Amino acid sequence: MTFTLILAVVDAAVVVASFVTAYYFRFAAVPLMPGVGQPSFEPYLYPLPVVVALWLVMLKALGLYGRYRDRFGFDTLLALFGVTLLGTVFLGAVGFVYRGFSYSRLVLATAAVFTFAGLVLARAVAVQVRGYLLQRGVGARRTVVVGTSPAANDLCGRLSHGPASDYYLVGAVVTENGANGGAPCPILGRVDDFFEIITRENVQVVFFAANLPQPVLLELVLECDLKGIDVRIVPSTIELMASKIYADDALGIPVFALRQFRLTGFNRALKRLSDVVFATACLAFFSPFMALIAALIRLTSPGPVFYRQERVGQDGRVFRLFKFRSMVADAERATGPVFARENDERVTRVGRFLRRTSLDELPQFFNVLTGDMSVVGPRPERPMFVEKFASDVPRYLERHKVKSGMTGWAQVSGFRGNTSIARRVEYDMYYIENWSLLFDLRIILRTMWHVVLGTGR
Repeated sequence: MTFTLILAVVDAAVVVASFVTAYYFRFAAVPLMPGVGQPSFEPYLYPLPVVVALWLVMLKALGLYGRYRDRFGFDTLLALFGVTLLGTVFLGAVGFVYRGFSYSRLVLATAAVFTFAGLVLARAVAVQVRGYLLQRGVGARRTVVVGTSPAANDLCGRLSHGPASDYYLVGAVVTENGANGGAPCPILGRVDDFFEIITRENVQVVFFAANLPQPVLLELVLECDLKGIDVRIVPSTIELMASKIYADDALGIPVFALRQFRLTGFNRALKRLSDVVFATACLAFFSPFMALIAALIRLTSPGPVFYRQERVGQDGRVFRLFKFRSMVADAERATGPVFARENDERVTRVGRFLRRTSLDELPQFFNVLTGDMSVVGPRPERPMFVEKFASDVPRYLERHKVKSGMTGWAQVSGFRGNTSIARRVEYDMYYIENWSLLFDLRIILRTMWHVVLGTGR
């Protein structure tokens, strides 16, 4: 049984124990209202398998069975808080819609507190256990070093005798027949046999520390990429793909890893699932407010309640974006398509409040449910602006690798509305290349903070 599986079992036990404890805490420790008896435990027991599955999927989605499992810090706390928050919001929304049984909201709130505390404690213990196991090579990734240079030999020494990490050094692949340059590890063979070696040794990570010709190095790197093997490149060869590298200093020396586009396959499915869950919960919660906003728009300004506009989304597809109308009807009749200005006279009184609080964006949750948008991603632009920016701004069209978002890293970083397009692209590309559900959660929380402060537009 692997460490990850054990950790998942512990997490499942924490979730079950938290909900069971919350039930007995509510109906045993807290006095019942007069005339109200203790409800049966069975209606609380039946949904637990679904609740456990929901929590485990979200823990996996936020990287708590991957890159964050070996550390415990603010990112881990934020991820655990996000899992608890999203799970609780989703269960609350389901309980609000489901009328077959009236679940106690106090039980749900208490279970959320117990679950968060239990998961934090479990993670703190898991990190200590993980470190102990890694020091003995248990659960580490099988690693080879390519090269015979002094840098390669130093790297082999660090991997063999350095502090505990998730690298297990299998050996080195040399560039010259019979030469090992004093490498302090077994020699597995020559570069000519690289593909056979990595298959035979079941290699998971490759460190390239050899002065190979660039065509040869590129071929080896691309082959590793196709096989799903993590690549690490020492500084002497970073010119290979400079735009796709990030620093990895886990060993105490600077090495560089190829940054891969992460929103594919399973990750894309997880992001879509989180979008549907979050959008459904938000629509259930905000539906009364949306009805009130629609009434205010109708009563204070002639014209439709909703504003529909063509925008360009993923892979260049055009879709209709929904917003609450915040300007007078036919606002662009005289000017044509233009960006909104500060203190724009076309904005209505209600619209000014909606734009300042970003409440005019709420109908875009319907765009999320239909699959045209995501909750987080690069903000979509209108077709005529896309044509202009594509020729003027480098890498602009690469933003369309992912679905457009209701909010994004550029927006919460201050680049929204009539701001620098080039700077927006920089932030959008950073988001695309560094995506994780934890990153999405950070952006959502920062968006909520901007909404509370009223610094929308």
